[in-house]
Amino acid sequence: MSDTLTDGRKLRVFNILDDCNREALAVEAGLFYPARALVETLENLNKEIGEPST
Repeated sequence: MSDTLTDGRKLRVFNILDDCNREALAVEAGLFYPARALVETLENLNKEIGEPST
């Protein structure tokens, strides 16, 4: 998701949602969100709750 601030800069929000119970597992916001930060967020989430079962 993204939005624009009054000074023209973009605010970006990275959301990870559980579709079954509509729980927000991770919400990260910032003016930019590099790929390394995305990987770190996913790794931290994996440490906290583990991988999904099939």
